[in-house]
Amino acid sequence: MKTYYLIVFLFAFGSAFAQRPLPEECLLKKSNQEWIKEFKKTETIGFQLELIKEKLFADATYLDNEKKIVAKEDRCGCPIRFGIIIPGRNWLVLDLSENPVLEELFPDLNEETISRIKLSEFEENKLNRYAVDKCSGVTLYSDSRDLKRRIRKLNLDASSTNK
Repeated sequence: MKTYYLIVFLFAFGSAFAQRPLPEECLLKKSNQEWIKEFKKTETIGFQLELIKEKLFADATYLDNEKKIVAKEDRCGCPIRFGIIIPGRNWLVLDLSENPVLEELFPDLNEETISRIKLSEFEENKLNRYAVDKCSGVTLYSDSRDLKRRIRKLNLDASSTNK
């Protein structure tokens, strides 16, 4: 009789956990989709830059917390990749997880220093064989010498720049 109760208990206990609903999609993927919708609605570079800065902070916090929980190869979704192209420097990856010092650059990312911003959504990046994890990307373009000097003064990890 004890065996019967044990089997019933294990079955009921096990099925309670087995029927726990799994998330339909990961938080990062959903957050990226919502952010892209909001980004597309913006009409000024100034507001786009504010959204970019907020997203960089949010992704850095999310990825920092997720590193403690989930192995990189098991993560669902990937962060939007952000970068800036400046003549004479080529490019700089804007990633606060890799280079927290980039936060000091944020006040200098404004309508005077950024000439245009290009969003490449996931579907476009599927065609780009160089795209990392086929993630969406945002590229900022600048011709500002002041911004170029400001970036040069930052102590950046050499792996995130192309000189």
